[in-house]
Amino acid sequence: MLRHQPRVDLVIAPGYRYALPGGLLDAERPTRVFSFLRRAGLVLRGRLHRPHPASFAELRAAHDDDYLERLQRPGALTHVVGFNIPDRAEQELLAVEREMTGGTLLAARLALASRGIAVNVGGGFHHAHRDRGGGFCIFNDVAVAIRAQRAAGFGGRILVVDLDLHDGDGTRSIFADDPTVHTYSVHNQNWNDRPAIEATVLPLGPGVDDARYLETLAATLPPLFERFRPELVVYLCGADPAADDALGDWQVSAAGLLERDRMVTGLARRRHLPLVVTLAGGYGDNSWRYFARFLSWLLYGRVLEPPTTADLIVDRFRDLMHSFPVGELRGTVEEEPLLTEADLGGGQGLASPETRLLGFYSLSGLELALERLGHMARLRELGFASPQVEFDLGASGQTLRIFGSRGRRELLLELRLRRDRRSIPGEELLAVDWLLLQNPRGRFTPTRPALPGQTYPGLGMLRETMAALLLICDRLQLSGLIVTPSHFHAVAQARSQMSFLDPRAEGLFRSFRKALQPLALGEATRAASDGRLRNAETGVPVRWIPTPMILPVTAALRQRLDSSEYERAAADSELELRLEELSAAGPPASGRAAAPAEEEGVP
Repeated sequence: MLRHQPRVDLVIAPGYRYALPGGLLDAERPTRVFSFLRRAGLVLRGRLHRPHPASFAELRAAHDDDYLERLQRPGALTHVVGFNIPDRAEQELLAVEREMTGGTLLAARLALASRGIAVNVGGGFHHAHRDRGGGFCIFNDVAVAIRAQRAAGFGGRILVVDLDLHDGDGTRSIFADDPTVHTYSVHNQNWNDRPAIEATVLPLGPGVDDARYLETLAATLPPLFERFRPELVVYLCGADPAADDALGDWQVSAAGLLERDRMVTGLARRRHLPLVVTLAGGYGDNSWRYFARFLSWLLYGRVLEPPTTADLIVDRFRDLMHSFPVGELRGTVEEEPLLTEADLGGGQGLASPETRLLGFYSLSGLELALERLGHMARLRELGFASPQVEFDLGASGQTLRIFGSRGRRELLLELRLRRDRRSIPGEELLAVDWLLLQNPRGRFTPTRPALPGQTYPGLGMLRETMAALLLICDRLQLSGLIVTPSHFHAVAQARSQMSFLDPRAEGLFRSFRKALQPLALGEATRAASDGRLRNAETGVPVRWIPTPMILPVTAALRQRLDSSEYERAAADSELELRLEELSAAGPPASGRAAAPAEEEGVP
């Protein structure tokens, strides 16, 4: 804990959202951090600031005119993001990074004025050079902020501590000839070898763990503070060194990252130095949680553990849904009907067709809910200007579909639901018999190739969709959600939030996961389904068989799935199987799933 809690200002704007295809960048990362802090009561009046986008005059202080002009041309960001994106998405990305760059500008002004800490809940675009961008970085916000403070009269020495997983090459190149700015970067590998007058460049290679990371920092950073004697510190606290980062190759734990953050903060605060903090890198749905832990410590003096991403989404949606009058969702108003059932022939033996999803939601009520929860706005951000919602409530099942527009029948979402009273005696569940989320205009990328069963890339809205389904369970007083994923990759992605109905399936999944750990997700899915894994004791090929998974809503169902009896059965099943990959094996000769024996599958 800091001896005296410093003043901490937060900088964020509603426009702090990335919306890129592929799903590596969590578009809601800054928003999730802020939502967590607000719910924890850590956002203080007078300490929250909204930035203006950086002006071109400010950008020109760190970037060439030719580069800024090239950015206005279609396709200019292909090199920056690594793949082609639509022109509209390019313009939105330019606007977001300009606003976040303005956030770092504002944070620098606030920190120098208060002699405290100012946090931009965004920014950290350290791969942007004076004449080019790269690695999702268009404008070098740190360089722009430093140049702005120089223009405002601040002449002190500045230390940039860059602890993103990747090399801070752009910032180092911009200040290569400036002896008053030291760029310190600990990363996995160098992005360029250009020397700088004041720089510490420490490439550690892959596989770095807590011990090596923290030892490196402890051996090099305190002496640098003593020698260079900075008067302003800018800290890029990237979350991509984390072991679960979607792009990272290090194995640093949450505790290790927090210890790193405390070390940097302590070095600055013990010297009463103003400190600017930026979000920097972090990929995947959980990256926001590392920054949230750090900020809770900065603001509160001790660490508050953030909820899971799924729980955060559900809580936010639940707040919104509780504000909806039930009549809006049902599409009803408290008025006498203009026509009675008898007027319509209802009293003459004519069956009334189903008009409500699950007997509750009208089409207009569900459209309103999707609009208020932000689903429709997200689809519009992806380029689908007029999403259309349709019901099919026939005898084959109750299906919700969303198309991209009225004219172009681009299917974005298809969801088939029913009430399930059979899977768990005494419990009523919401069964998802089919769920498709796809972007027909998206493209697969080298970092996000097609997975088995995919025709188009996903929408990046699975968590939000599952959260909305949980709210349906809330509204209809159902015990939970039951799903049977078709492919192993879907199981692996869902497992962090869902449990298997049968504990033996949990044990089998653990065995599959252990054996397939070295493989990429797509290859692991193919190996799980085509007989490339065998029982180590019997030699019998083993395939993954789709099996039901549960997301509990009620405490009683959650307790059942968390019980010691469930864990004991899962552990017993895990011990029955020893899976090993066959280097050159195909499907079993019979061509059938190798699970007829009870030990090989889940009945």
